[in-house]
Amino acid sequence: MSEQKEISLYLSDSSRRMVLSQIISFSRSVSATELLNRLPITNRSTIYNILDRLTELKLIKRQKVKLGGSNRVFYSPNHEILSSEFFRNLLFEYEDIEWPTKLDFNFQYSWNDFPDCLVFGDSFKLNIVYGSWMTDAASTIDALYTPEITQMFTYWAHKVKKIPIDKILIGSLLDYQAGHAKTENMLVIGSGAVNKITSEIMKLYGDSLPIRFLSPLSKNIYSSFTNETYSEHSDLGLLAGIIGLIPNPWDKAKVIILCAGSKYAGTQASLKSLLDDIRAIVNFKPRIITNHPRFPDIPVRVLKAEGDELMQSMVRQKGIKIEDYIFIE
Repeated sequence: MSEQKEISLYLSDSSRRMVLSQIISFSRSVSATELLNRLPITNRSTIYNILDRLTELKLIKRQKVKLGGSNRVFYSPNHEILSSEFFRNLLFEYEDIEWPTKLDFNFQYSWNDFPDCLVFGDSFKLNIVYGSWMTDAASTIDALYTPEITQMFTYWAHKVKKIPIDKILIGSLLDYQAGHAKTENMLVIGSGAVNKITSEIMKLYGDSLPIRFLSPLSKNIYSSFTNETYSEHSDLGLLAGIIGLIPNPWDKAKVIILCAGSKYAGTQASLKSLLDDIRAIVNFKPRIITNHPRFPDIPVRVLKAEGDELMQSMVRQKGIKIEDYIFIE
Protein backbone atom coordinates (compact mmCIF):
# COMPACT_ATOMS: atom_id res chain seq x y z
CA MET A 1 0.00 0.00 0.00
CA SER A 2 1.38 3.44 -0.90
CA GLU A 3 2.13 5.96 1.82
CA GLN A 4 -0.60 8.31 0.60
CA LYS A 5 -3.18 5.53 0.66
CA GLU A 6 -2.09 4.60 4.18
CA ILE A 7 -2.58 8.20 5.28
CA SER A 8 -6.02 8.44 3.66
CA LEU A 9 -7.12 5.16 5.21
CA TYR A 10 -5.81 6.05 8.65
CA LEU A 11 -7.49 9.44 8.65
CA SER A 12 -10.84 7.94 7.71
CA ASP A 13 -11.41 7.62 11.48
CA SER A 14 -12.72 10.86 12.95
CA SER A 15 -10.91 10.53 16.31
CA ARG A 16 -7.56 10.35 14.53
CA ARG A 17 -8.43 13.41 12.48
CA MET A 18 -9.44 15.17 15.68
CA VAL A 19 -6.01 14.57 17.24
CA LEU A 20 -4.21 15.74 14.10
CA SER A 21 -6.42 18.82 13.82
CA GLN A 22 -5.76 19.74 17.45
CA ILE A 23 -1.98 19.50 16.93
CA ILE A 24 -2.24 21.67 13.82
CA SER A 25 -4.30 24.28 15.67
CA PHE A 26 -1.55 24.94 18.22
CA SER A 27 0.96 27.67 17.40
CA ARG A 28 3.67 25.70 19.23
CA SER A 29 4.74 22.15 20.07
CA VAL A 30 2.25 20.32 22.27
CA SER A 31 2.47 17.46 24.76
CA ALA A 32 0.18 14.43 24.99
CA THR A 33 -1.09 15.69 28.35
CA GLU A 34 -2.19 18.99 26.80
CA LEU A 35 -4.00 17.10 24.07
CA LEU A 36 -5.80 14.91 26.63
CA ASN A 37 -6.97 18.04 28.45
CA ARG A 38 -8.46 19.45 25.25
CA LEU A 39 -9.92 16.36 23.59
CA PRO A 40 -12.83 14.09 24.52
CA ILE A 41 -10.47 11.10 24.39
CA THR A 42 -10.03 9.90 27.97
CA ASN A 43 -7.88 6.82 27.41
CA ARG A 44 -4.21 7.76 27.57
CA SER A 45 -3.05 4.68 25.65
CA THR A 46 -5.45 5.52 22.81
CA ILE A 47 -3.99 8.97 22.28
CA TYR A 48 -0.43 7.64 22.49
CA ASN A 49 -1.25 5.01 19.86
CA ILE A 50 -2.65 7.70 17.59
CA LEU A 51 0.37 9.93 18.14
CA ASP A 52 2.74 7.05 17.37
CA ARG A 53 0.93 6.25 14.13
CA LEU A 54 0.70 9.90 13.05
CA THR A 55 4.45 10.10 13.64
CA GLU A 56 5.08 6.93 11.61
CA LEU A 57 3.05 8.41 8.75
CA LYS A 58 5.17 11.59 9.04
CA LEU A 59 2.13 13.79 9.56
CA ILE A 60 3.58 15.03 12.84
CA LYS A 61 7.02 15.21 14.41
CA ARG A 62 7.99 13.83 17.80
CA GLN A 63 10.72 15.51 19.82
CA LYS A 64 12.25 14.92 23.24
CA VAL A 65 13.17 18.02 25.21
CA LYS A 66 15.01 18.00 28.53
CA LEU A 67 13.13 20.18 30.99
CA GLY A 68 13.78 20.35 34.72
CA GLY A 69 16.09 17.34 34.71
CA SER A 70 13.69 15.03 32.88
CA ASN A 71 12.86 14.33 29.25
CA ARG A 72 9.48 15.47 27.93
CA VAL A 73 7.97 14.62 24.57
CA PHE A 74 6.35 17.21 22.32
CA TYR A 75 4.54 16.94 19.00
CA SER A 76 4.31 19.40 16.13
CA PRO A 77 2.93 19.35 12.56
CA ASN A 78 5.20 18.17 9.76
CA HIS A 79 4.82 21.03 7.30
CA GLU A 80 6.58 19.22 4.50
CA ILE A 81 3.66 16.75 4.33
CA LEU A 82 0.86 19.03 5.49
CA SER A 83 1.70 21.67 2.89
CA SER A 84 1.71 19.17 0.02
CA GLU A 85 -0.92 19.09 -2.71
CA PHE A 86 -1.94 15.61 -1.56
CA PHE A 87 -2.78 16.82 1.95
CA ARG A 88 -4.56 19.91 0.66
CA ASN A 89 -6.84 17.60 -1.31
CA LEU A 90 -7.55 15.72 1.92
CA LEU A 91 -8.77 18.96 3.45
CA PHE A 92 -11.62 18.98 0.96
CA GLU A 93 -12.46 15.37 1.75
CA TYR A 94 -12.32 15.76 5.52
CA GLU A 95 -13.74 19.15 6.41
CA ASP A 96 -13.16 18.62 10.14
CA ILE A 97 -9.40 18.96 9.68
CA GLU A 98 -8.65 22.59 10.35
CA TRP A 99 -5.69 24.51 8.99
CA PRO A 100 -4.73 27.59 10.99
CA THR A 101 -3.93 30.98 9.55
CA LYS A 102 -0.18 31.17 9.18
CA LEU A 103 0.08 34.70 10.59
CA ASP A 104 -1.90 35.09 13.79
CA PHE A 105 0.06 38.06 15.07
CA ASN A 106 1.03 41.39 13.59
CA PHE A 107 4.57 42.58 13.16
CA GLN A 108 4.81 45.75 15.24
CA TYR A 109 7.74 47.07 13.21
CA SER A 110 9.39 46.42 9.86
CA TRP A 111 12.91 47.07 8.62
CA ASN A 112 11.64 50.47 7.49
CA ASP A 113 11.37 51.35 11.20
CA PHE A 114 14.85 50.07 12.08
CA PRO A 115 16.85 51.12 14.06
CA ASP A 116 14.52 53.91 15.24
CA CYS A 117 12.32 51.24 16.85
CA LEU A 118 15.12 50.68 19.39
CA VAL A 119 14.84 54.25 20.66
CA PHE A 120 12.42 55.05 23.49
CA GLY A 121 12.25 58.67 24.52
CA ASP A 122 15.82 59.86 24.94
CA SER A 123 17.37 56.42 25.43
CA PHE A 124 18.63 53.53 23.33
CA LYS A 125 18.61 50.13 25.00
CA LEU A 126 19.56 46.74 23.58
CA ASN A 127 20.61 43.43 25.13
CA ILE A 128 22.78 41.11 23.02
CA VAL A 129 21.99 37.52 24.02
CA TYR A 130 24.50 34.78 23.25
CA GLY A 131 23.76 31.05 23.33
CA SER A 132 25.34 28.82 25.96
CA TRP A 133 23.36 25.60 26.18
CA MET A 134 20.68 23.28 24.70
CA THR A 135 21.73 20.48 22.32
CA ASP A 136 24.96 22.08 21.09
CA ALA A 137 27.46 24.44 22.61
CA ALA A 138 27.58 27.81 20.91
CA SER A 139 30.95 28.72 19.45
CA THR A 140 32.60 32.11 19.77
CA ILE A 141 32.74 32.20 15.98
CA ASP A 142 28.93 32.49 16.00
CA ALA A 143 29.28 35.93 17.52
CA LEU A 144 31.78 37.53 15.16
CA TYR A 145 30.79 41.05 14.09
CA THR A 146 29.00 41.84 17.38
CA PRO A 147 31.70 44.27 18.61
CA GLU A 148 31.41 46.19 15.34
CA ILE A 149 27.60 46.10 15.59
CA THR A 150 27.78 47.56 19.11
CA GLN A 151 30.12 50.28 17.90
CA MET A 152 27.90 51.22 14.96
CA PHE A 153 24.73 51.25 17.09
CA THR A 154 26.47 53.56 19.55
CA TYR A 155 27.70 55.86 16.79
CA TRP A 156 24.24 56.03 15.16
CA ALA A 157 22.43 56.66 18.45
CA HIS A 158 24.85 59.37 19.59
CA LYS A 159 25.76 61.13 16.34
CA VAL A 160 22.57 60.74 14.31
CA LYS A 161 19.86 60.62 17.02
CA LYS A 162 21.75 62.89 19.47
CA ILE A 163 21.20 60.51 22.39
CA PRO A 164 23.55 61.15 25.32
CA ILE A 165 26.22 58.49 25.77
CA ASP A 166 24.97 57.65 29.26
CA LYS A 167 21.53 56.91 27.77
CA ILE A 168 22.92 54.36 25.27
CA LEU A 169 22.72 51.05 27.09
CA ILE A 170 23.96 47.99 25.21
CA GLY A 171 24.41 44.89 27.37
CA SER A 172 25.77 41.41 26.73
CA LEU A 173 24.17 38.36 28.32
CA LEU A 174 24.27 34.61 28.07
CA ASP A 175 20.86 33.08 27.40
CA TYR A 176 20.45 31.68 30.93
CA GLN A 177 21.12 35.15 32.34
CA ALA A 178 18.53 36.89 30.15
CA GLY A 179 15.41 36.34 32.26
CA HIS A 180 15.26 39.92 33.51
CA ALA A 181 15.97 41.25 30.00
CA LYS A 182 13.13 39.48 28.21
CA THR A 183 10.89 42.54 28.23
CA GLU A 184 13.56 44.68 26.56
CA ASN A 185 14.87 44.93 23.01
CA MET A 186 17.16 41.99 22.29
CA LEU A 187 19.60 40.91 19.63
CA VAL A 188 19.38 37.12 19.91
CA ILE A 189 22.19 35.14 18.31
CA GLY A 190 21.95 31.50 17.25
CA SER A 191 19.31 28.83 16.69
CA GLY A 192 17.35 27.15 19.48
CA ALA A 193 19.91 24.34 19.42
CA VAL A 194 22.42 26.73 21.00
CA ASN A 195 20.36 29.60 22.42
CA LYS A 196 17.66 29.11 25.07
CA ILE A 197 15.92 32.39 24.16
CA THR A 198 15.63 31.41 20.48
CA SER A 199 14.16 28.08 21.55
CA GLU A 200 11.58 29.83 23.73
CA ILE A 201 10.65 32.22 20.90
CA MET A 202 10.12 29.28 18.54
CA LYS A 203 7.90 27.59 21.15
CA LEU A 204 5.83 30.70 21.80
CA TYR A 205 5.28 31.71 18.18
CA GLY A 206 5.51 28.29 16.56
CA ASP A 207 3.84 28.17 13.16
CA SER A 208 2.77 31.80 13.40
CA LEU A 209 6.28 32.89 12.47
CA PRO A 210 6.39 32.57 8.67
CA ILE A 211 10.14 31.93 8.48
CA ARG A 212 11.37 29.92 11.43
CA PHE A 213 13.19 26.85 12.65
CA LEU A 214 11.09 23.72 12.18
CA SER A 215 10.97 23.09 15.94
CA PRO A 216 12.32 24.85 19.03
CA LEU A 217 15.59 22.86 18.94
CA SER A 218 15.86 22.36 15.19
CA LYS A 219 18.63 23.73 13.00
CA ASN A 220 16.49 23.37 9.87
CA ILE A 221 15.00 26.62 8.59
CA TYR A 222 11.49 26.52 7.10
CA SER A 223 9.71 29.19 5.05
CA SER A 224 5.93 28.96 4.81
CA PHE A 225 6.08 31.57 2.03
CA THR A 226 7.97 29.31 -0.35
CA ASN A 227 7.31 25.96 1.39
CA GLU A 228 11.07 25.52 1.38
CA THR A 229 13.04 23.69 4.06
CA TYR A 230 16.69 24.68 4.32
CA SER A 231 18.06 21.52 5.90
CA GLU A 232 21.35 21.51 7.77
CA HIS A 233 22.14 18.33 5.83
CA SER A 234 22.05 20.10 2.45
CA ASP A 235 24.73 22.36 0.99
CA LEU A 236 22.31 25.28 0.86
CA GLY A 237 20.88 24.73 4.34
CA LEU A 238 24.33 24.34 5.83
CA LEU A 239 25.07 27.96 4.90
CA ALA A 240 21.58 29.41 5.47
CA GLY A 241 20.54 31.88 8.14
CA ILE A 242 17.58 33.97 9.33
CA ILE A 243 17.63 37.71 9.87
CA GLY A 244 14.38 38.91 11.41
CA LEU A 245 12.87 41.85 13.25
CA ILE A 246 10.09 40.20 15.23
CA PRO A 247 7.81 41.25 18.07
CA ASN A 248 9.18 40.45 21.49
CA PRO A 249 6.73 37.79 22.79
CA TRP A 250 7.24 39.01 26.36
CA ASP A 251 6.51 42.65 25.46
CA LYS A 252 5.29 43.27 21.93
CA ALA A 253 6.11 46.97 22.15
CA LYS A 254 9.75 45.82 22.04
CA VAL A 255 11.56 43.92 19.29
CA ILE A 256 13.86 40.98 18.88
CA ILE A 257 16.51 41.08 16.20
CA LEU A 258 17.05 37.40 15.42
CA CYS A 259 20.36 36.45 13.81
CA ALA A 260 20.52 32.69 13.57
CA GLY A 261 21.66 29.97 11.20
CA SER A 262 21.70 26.23 10.74
CA LYS A 263 25.42 26.44 11.48
CA TYR A 264 27.85 29.21 12.33
CA ALA A 265 28.12 30.42 8.71
CA GLY A 266 24.43 31.34 8.51
CA THR A 267 24.56 33.05 11.91
CA GLN A 268 27.61 35.03 10.83
CA ALA A 269 25.92 35.99 7.54
CA SER A 270 22.94 37.34 9.49
CA LEU A 271 25.18 39.37 11.79
CA LYS A 272 27.23 40.67 8.86
CA SER A 273 24.07 41.81 7.06
CA LEU A 274 22.94 43.61 10.23
CA LEU A 275 26.30 45.37 10.52
CA ASP A 276 26.25 46.34 6.83
CA ASP A 277 22.70 47.68 7.20
CA ILE A 278 23.59 49.93 10.15
CA ARG A 279 26.65 51.19 8.28
CA ALA A 280 24.49 51.99 5.27
CA ILE A 281 22.05 53.94 7.46
CA VAL A 282 24.85 55.93 9.11
CA ASN A 283 26.35 56.78 5.72
CA PHE A 284 22.96 57.56 4.13
CA LYS A 285 23.35 54.77 1.57
CA PRO A 286 20.72 52.29 0.26
CA ARG A 287 19.54 49.81 2.87
CA ILE A 288 21.02 46.30 2.91
CA ILE A 289 18.15 44.56 4.73
CA THR A 290 14.63 45.03 3.44
CA ASN A 291 11.36 43.28 4.14
CA HIS A 292 10.51 40.00 2.42
CA PRO A 293 10.38 40.50 -1.38
CA ARG A 294 7.06 38.66 -1.74
CA PHE A 295 5.45 40.12 1.37
CA PRO A 296 6.66 43.71 1.81
CA ASP A 297 5.28 44.03 5.36
CA ILE A 298 7.14 40.99 6.71
CA PRO A 299 10.60 41.82 8.16
CA VAL A 300 12.06 38.28 8.07
CA ARG A 301 14.54 37.10 5.46
CA VAL A 302 16.58 34.01 4.60
CA LEU A 303 20.17 34.53 3.53
CA LYS A 304 23.18 32.39 2.66
CA ALA A 305 26.84 32.78 3.53
CA GLU A 306 29.25 32.80 0.60
CA GLY A 307 32.98 32.23 0.18
CA ASP A 308 35.39 30.19 -1.94
CA GLU A 309 36.63 27.97 0.89
CA LEU A 310 33.56 28.18 3.09
CA MET A 311 31.97 24.83 2.22
CA GLN A 312 35.25 22.98 2.65
CA SER A 313 35.75 24.57 6.06
CA MET A 314 32.20 23.62 7.07
CA VAL A 315 32.77 20.00 6.09
CA ARG A 316 36.05 19.95 8.03
CA GLN A 317 34.26 21.68 10.94
CA LYS A 318 36.89 24.38 10.89
CA GLY A 319 35.37 27.77 11.53
CA ILE A 320 36.37 30.74 9.42
CA LYS A 321 35.10 34.30 9.22
CA ILE A 322 32.62 34.73 6.38
CA GLU A 323 33.00 37.78 4.20
CA ASP A 324 29.98 37.72 1.91
CA TYR A 325 26.35 36.63 1.72
CA ILE A 326 23.30 36.78 -0.52
CA PHE A 327 19.60 36.94 0.30
CA ILE A 328 17.71 33.84 -0.83
CA GLU A 329 14.25 35.15 0.04
